[in-house]
Amino acid sequence: MGASNQSKITSALLCICAMSASAFAESLEVDLSHHSIAIHSNFTGAEVLLFGAMQGPGGDEIVAVMRGPNQPVVVRRKARTAGFWLNRSELVFETAPGYYAVAASGPLDAILDARQRAANRVGLNNIKLVSVGGATRGGGFAKYYEALLRHKVDQGLYFLEPSEVQFIGTNLFRVRFDFPSNVPPGTYQAAVHQVSDGRVIASGTASLVVRKTGIEARIYRTAHDSPWLYGILAVVLALMAGWLASAIFRRT
Repeated sequence: MGASNQSKITSALLCICAMSASAFAESLEVDLSHHSIAIHSNFTGAEVLLFGAMQGPGGDEIVAVMRGPNQPVVVRRKARTAGFWLNRSELVFETAPGYYAVAASGPLDAILDARQRAANRVGLNNIKLVSVGGATRGGGFAKYYEALLRHKVDQGLYFLEPSEVQFIGTNLFRVRFDFPSNVPPGTYQAAVHQVSDGRVIASGTASLVVRKTGIEARIYRTAHDSPWLYGILAVVLALMAGWLASAIFRRT
């Protein structure tokens, strides 16, 4: 084997080791104050506390990411045509998190470099999105990607700035994640990383389930499992509401 081939193999192995460093990190014990959030008729949002203990004597940094559930998203571009705003083009993302929030014990740029943030999917620009056509980059893709992020931020489901990681003593830490009233149901995953000298040395995960209850749950299941039945019921209810309103106005 030539020297050039050996050099290429060595470089490839070094690259693989660097990208997979977090895969060999120690286990970090973390947990949540709630493992389930119930969405009911008067649901106005919820707060979940994530807590854990760092490995070692302390002094390291903590980065936490809460995300989920993954779902397909359609992003449409509107254009003004004959005085009206109409949909002119669209891009369908196969999966995108319905909720995404980051927490850190300090400035993200100072804790992790760009490569480490990308490898651990930390930050809005590092959310991995794939279009139905398979595109993951390019001018057109970037515009739809940015539009999706803006829309989610406006909805209060994505957050531009990291939340604060609070330390209790030397090793214990906690993070508060806020979930708005429009949070989508599904399974959420919290990934927590302990960082020392810019390198992830320990990681831990915890799961959370958001589910609808009561009449909202039945309506949600009907809309997804039997959309045709949901459409018929919606039309019938609209007709009944119109008839009832008309009868009330006639009596008045």
